[in-house]
Amino acid sequence: MKKFLSLALVLAMLLSMVAIGALAEVGVDTKPVEHEGVQFKGTVKIGSVMCETGAVAGVGVPYSQFYKLFVKYVNEVWGGVAKGADGLGYYLDHTSYDDGSDGAQGFIYMQKLIDDDQVFSLVGNLGTWNIASSQNYIVESGIPSVYWGTGSALQYYLPAEGNERFTFPVQPIYITEGRIMLLRAMNMPTLEGSGVAEVKKVGVIYSADDSGTQIYDGAVLQYDLIPEDRRPEMVYVKVNTQVADEMTSQVAQLEGCDVVIIGGLQAYFNPVYTAMQNNPATRGIPTIASYVNVALTNIPVDVAAQPDTGDIYGGAWVVIDPEAQTERQAAEIAEFLDVLKWGVEKGYLSQEDHDAFMGSAYSMSSYIAVKVFMEGMSRLADKEITRDAFLEAMESERINVPISGGVDYSNGQRIGLDGMAFAKFNKEYTDAFDAFFTVDGMKSIGDLLGE
Repeated sequence: MKKFLSLALVLAMLLSMVAIGALAEVGVDTKPVEHEGVQFKGTVKIGSVMCETGAVAGVGVPYSQFYKLFVKYVNEVWGGVAKGADGLGYYLDHTSYDDGSDGAQGFIYMQKLIDDDQVFSLVGNLGTWNIASSQNYIVESGIPSVYWGTGSALQYYLPAEGNERFTFPVQPIYITEGRIMLLRAMNMPTLEGSGVAEVKKVGVIYSADDSGTQIYDGAVLQYDLIPEDRRPEMVYVKVNTQVADEMTSQVAQLEGCDVVIIGGLQAYFNPVYTAMQNNPATRGIPTIASYVNVALTNIPVDVAAQPDTGDIYGGAWVVIDPEAQTERQAAEIAEFLDVLKWGVEKGYLSQEDHDAFMGSAYSMSSYIAVKVFMEGMSRLADKEITRDAFLEAMESERINVPISGGVDYSNGQRIGLDGMAFAKFNKEYTDAFDAFFTVDGMKSIGDLLGE
């Protein structure tokens, strides 16, 4: 009898341990802790893979260094995340790895964050190379993944199903951008100074790589959603190489277009635009470039600055032009700058890095990544923090993206930012800071459709 009771007791204890374990979410510890003199009600672990060395370190260093500084600020100044009515939040414990700009190495570190470090969420992973190597594994793991520093369509779902719903893209995805680019092209007559009176014909010339074909896919998708009586004639032209002869023959097909969308990254935009201006039949046609090309370093200035060449327009997802900012966006820029100033005062950041990061879109991107994650966590204040609860919180209502527009994850929608501002190349620029100026503010797809 005693032996039977002992076995029953052991079984009960084992079942109890299993039950307790089931209640504890991976990456969340509710044990109170203290760090740097600040009290926290528990700890939430997040992780990211970012390049601080290798070919893309120029992006990764300002991105990762501000990220790490901002996490310190969140803990030491704001008292953590998911702050409750008692004024206590959870300590944000961040682990990051340098992938050396290599996707294979990034995948190894992604596995380590998920399996060994057991983080609650991935936040702000950087690079197309990493999402290409890791997205399937991340989805299979069922771990929240907030913000990717890439426009890759590998994070695009419409709708997301099952574990795909734990992917929360923010940065513009090329498919979504293609939709926006077409609507911007159709709305050119409403834009002051565009010189476009009517849009009867739109050209889309795109590179054969993923970025170009995804912009093409987005334009086609949006075109099919437009009522037939509002559709312009479309001309689609694929560019397979950057060879001058092919460029010449391909751009010739754009003759008669009122606006031309150039779908592709830096390596393609420059030669396509230049070939258009070298052809008298296409010279002067306004062009719309991908947001990745809206930077002075990506513009063939010798050609673009000529009075009779086509104006260059493009999307802007981070609104840093003070004249174009809303009150909210201006406050967020001020907050971003406050973090940098605090970093210098605390000795966490050099004045040299402060000066370099304050105008860096890459540093602003990591600020955005952490803030979007924090919004989901804030919706769980005084609630049990689980991955399923976080998913519900992120999908519950639209999220304002700092220094930008917004994202809507409801109904399984995973298309990244659904709106962008519109910028124009300034042919009379004096320095890099005024090379582009905003000609129309942040507008969503619905806004551009007049809905």
